[in-house]
Amino acid sequence: MNSQEAVEDILSPLPELATTEEVADLMRVKQQTVLKWTKDHGLKCITVGARVRRFRKKDLREFLLNSDEAGE
Repeated sequence: MNSQEAVEDILSPLPELATTEEVADLMRVKQQTVLKWTKDHGLKCITVGARVRRFRKKDLREFLLNSDEAGE
């Protein structure tokens, strides 16, 4: 499990509803990687229409806190 303090530090600049671009920039990955996390690794998002996604800070927190457990 990742450190809750570290996760909070990472997420602090994000708004409560973040765009795919904001999440990708914050995590220093491509937007396609964030979308893959939603499809293959359980990152929850809110979908509006076919292309608009928003990520709640609480869902990102949960994802980051538990993201290393899948590899164990």
